[in-house]
Amino acid sequence: MKFGLTLFFLAFLISANAQVGRKEQPIQIVERISLDYTGDVESTDSEKDKNEIKTALLKLQKKSKINDLPVLIDAWMYYDPTDFPTRELIEPIFNKDKPAALNAINKRFRNKKKWENKKTAPYTDLIELRKQIMK
Repeated sequence: MKFGLTLFFLAFLISANAQVGRKEQPIQIVERISLDYTGDVESTDSEKDKNEIKTALLKLQKKSKINDLPVLIDAWMYYDPTDFPTRELIEPIFNKDKPAALNAINKRFRNKKKWENKKTAPYTDLIELRKQIMK
C-alpha cells in the first residue's frame, strides 16, 4: 500500500513538473481565450486577453498548421470584442493556404451548430469569407 501511494505521488509530481515546463502554444491561447469569451457571452474582453490573443494570432500568421484552422474559424466567427480586429488578424492565416482554408470552412458548414443558419451572422459571414477566399 505504501509503495503504491509513493508511486502515485511520484507520478503526480513528475506530471506537474512537466506541465510547468510546457509553454502554451499560440493556437491554445486562441482557443482558451475565445472559448472563455463565448462561454461568458460577452461583447467586451479584458485588455490582457486581447493582447494575448493578438500576439498569438500574429505568431500564427507566421507559422500555423492545417489542424489550427477549425479553432481559427470558430474564433473568426465568435470572438468579437468591441474594437478588436479579430477577423483582420485571422484572415491572413486563411489566405496563406487557401485550399486548406476552404476545406476547413466546408467542413465547418457540414458540422454547423444547431442555432446557425444561412440567414444570421456569423454563419452568413462565413459564406462570404468562403467566396472571398475563392477569388
